[in-house]
This record gives sequence, C-alpha cells and structure tokens, in this order.
Amino acid sequence: MGSSTRAASWAGSSGALMPEIASLDFKAQLQRDGVPSPAAGIDMDLVRDCIHCGLCLPKCPTFRSLHHEGDSPRGRMWQIKEATLGLVAFDDPRFQAHVYQCLNCRACETACPSGVQFGTVMEMARAKTPPQNRRDRRVRALLLNGLLPHPGRLRLAGWLYRATRALRLPALLRRSGAWKVLPLGKFAAFPPVGDARPRRTPLPALTPGQGTRRARVGLLTGCIQDEMFRGTNRRTALALARNGCDVVVPSARVCCGALASHAGEAKTAERLAGLTMDAFAGQGLDAVVVNAAGCGSNMKEYEVQLRNDAGRREAAPSFSHTVKDASEFLVSLGLLPPTRPIRLKVAYQDPCHLVHGQKVYQQPRQVLSMIPGIELVEMKESDWCCGSAGVYNLTHPEISEEALGWKVRNIIDSGAQVIASANPGCVLQVGMGLQRAGQDIPVVHVMDLLGWAYGDDEQRPPIVRRAMA
Repeated sequence: MGSSTRAASWAGSSGALMPEIASLDFKAQLQRDGVPSPAAGIDMDLVRDCIHCGLCLPKCPTFRSLHHEGDSPRGRMWQIKEATLGLVAFDDPRFQAHVYQCLNCRACETACPSGVQFGTVMEMARAKTPPQNRRDRRVRALLLNGLLPHPGRLRLAGWLYRATRALRLPALLRRSGAWKVLPLGKFAAFPPVGDARPRRTPLPALTPGQGTRRARVGLLTGCIQDEMFRGTNRRTALALARNGCDVVVPSARVCCGALASHAGEAKTAERLAGLTMDAFAGQGLDAVVVNAAGCGSNMKEYEVQLRNDAGRREAAPSFSHTVKDASEFLVSLGLLPPTRPIRLKVAYQDPCHLVHGQKVYQQPRQVLSMIPGIELVEMKESDWCCGSAGVYNLTHPEISEEALGWKVRNIIDSGAQVIASANPGCVLQVGMGLQRAGQDIPVVHVMDLLGWAYGDDEQRPPIVRRAMA
C-alpha cells in the first residue's frame, strides 16, 4: 500500500473514530479502572499540566534554601495530585509543611515550558489544607480575618503603628532584639517607612484629568497601601491625572482579598472579591488601576475566585480584564515624560506578583527610564522573592530571612542609591533588611519617583531631595 493510500485510510478511520472518542466519559472510565475520584475544589486538569520536568527547580527559593524535592514546585504538584486523589490526607503534617513552606512567588510559572498555573493550584490546595503552624493560625485570625477586612480596625491599627513610631518604640525593640519573641513582633522591626502623618482627608472621589482627556480610570487605594502608603496613592493619582485620566476612587474602602487568597482563606477572599467588584461597578471605567502588585495579580484572577458566585461569575472575567498595574497602564497609554530631574542611580526590585503573576517586567523600568536624571542599574536576581510573600515573613520567618539576605546582598552589590519597587510588602521587607544591614538606601515605589518628577514634594527621602536640588 502506498503512503498516500495509507494516509487516506488512516484519515478515514480516524474520522470515523472521532465521534466515538468525543462521547467517552473519561472520569467514569477512570473510576471503572479503580482510579480514585478527585477531591472537590481542585481542578485536576490544572494539576495534570505539570509534566515534572524539573526546569522550575533552579528558580525556586525554598528548593534553594531547603534542598528537598518536597519543597520544589515539581514536588509540591506531585503531592497535591496525591492529596486530591485521596492517596495522602490534606491534614497530613508533612503535606501541610510542604504546602505552607511555599512562598507562592510563582517564579516556577515563568520558568515552566508547559504553562502550569502553579499559583492557582497552590491556592486551591491551601483552601483544603488546615495550617499546621501555630504562628500561621494566629496570623490568619488576627490579620486576614480580624483586621484587613475591617476598615475601622485597620485605621486603629495604623494609628497605633504611627504612635509607636512617634515614641521611637520600634527602634528600642530592634536594638534590644525583643521583637523576635513578641507575638507578630516583626511589625516592630519594620523601618519607619510610609506616612508618619497621613492626610486625614482621603483622595477625592474624582480627580479630573489634565489637558486632553484620554481615559477614565478607577484607582484601588487598598487596605495596607492606603493606611501606610497614602502618599503613594496620591502620587499615583497625580501621575494618572497628569496623563489626561479622570481618576475615580470608590467611596467604599475595600480590601481586594489578595492576602486571604494567597493563604487559602477562600471564603474570605471570595467575599472581599465581590465587594471590590461592587465598589467599581457602574462607574464607566476604561481601566481599574492598581499600584500594589499582589492586589493586581489577585484581581486579575477573580474569574477563578468567583467561579462559585452565581451573581458575579459572569461579570468577573470582564472586570479582571480591566485591571492594570499602574506602570502597565501608563506605558500602554503613552506616558507623558516628566521634566523634573532626579539625579540618582536607581535599581528596580521586581515584586513576584508583578513579574511572575502578571508578566509585567519592562513597564516599570520604562517608567523609571523616562524620568530625567535617573540612571537605571540592574541588580542580580532582581526577580527573586524578597521573602515578604504576603504574610509569609510572619509565619515562616527563618526562610523569609534567608531570602531577604540574598536580596540585600544583591542590592548592595548593585551600587544603587535608591531602590524602587511596586508592592507595599516588598517596600517594607526590603527596607527592613537594608536598615538592619546598616545601609542608608531608601526603598520607594515607582509611582513615588514619578510623582516627585511630576512636581510633588512630599515625603521625599533626604537623598532624593538633594538629587533634585
């Protein structure tokens, strides 16, 4: 039989088989073959995407630190598959340890040739896995469920934080080392960053764009971002307005649910996601701009989080498509170059949930490069996790400290005078590490530098003031 005849024969037979194959119930067949049914709540199709090739291993911070296959992305995917099929219990202490020791930095996603959605799978697994670590349970109770979803409590916590700074209590705790033994004492070790005396009045409901109107955008002010970095929010609104955007700020102060989602607190995350969508509904927005990497990454995945919300699951994908990081949006819009120079060497520290979670790498660097006077220098491993990872630095301080040590050494080696980032957790964590290392290198947001270059003068570190004199 000639090759053309064989091909025709195969095509004919395969064509006849296609309807039969399409009608097969593979789940029923697996059950008949004795394969356990997957546990509800975890998408086995996403789990099976991992082919266990190991290309992710060199990019995993916990594998670098712990040298254990179970603490690699490949190992965790294998364990999640076993737990989903009932071969390992979700409350097995060993499984719990490997799942919660993950930073969920998602660097493995960038390295993966198969497009595995590791972050989504990990959050699904954590939603079914009770935390083993006592510190983890305490953080969930106090922060994720007791504080962040409640604006009044968060304002009180912010006031207490600023009061302790005014009394220089954090410096005393750092020098004495007492923060190491206090519950959640790491908060005391954070450097005096953010707004010491934030404006009592929040951002206006509408900041009109300047010049030709180019877009109407919503701005997520957030929870921690708005309490500790309200000046960054104000400079973000300034930058958007300077570029012809009407900036809408919802009257309801909402937490987007990012920290709860990353920790596997699925019910809390789903509730906060719904409230966030409702806050921006009916505003006629071209985009929802976010200046916190973890929040933006989370909001871009509301389609997954709200899949069981009958009232919102249809609207969630279109909402997520409107969510843009501040640098991402301004570059796509066409950033108007600022005119005030900032003559400094600046290195950019990639937040994990921006570079790996949102695949936004060039845009923050493009924004910095458009500021006159800035010499942008690259640090080694700029896209490696700093160890903040949501609340990970509170629940797993030892591994977090090792990751922070790598980051601080690379910053010092870069010769940068200022570090720019795009996430409040990174700004706090890296600032703390540099301060403890005796390095007077300020850590600021990309939007801070852009806002200062556009004319804002508030909260500039001394080195920035001198560079702009």
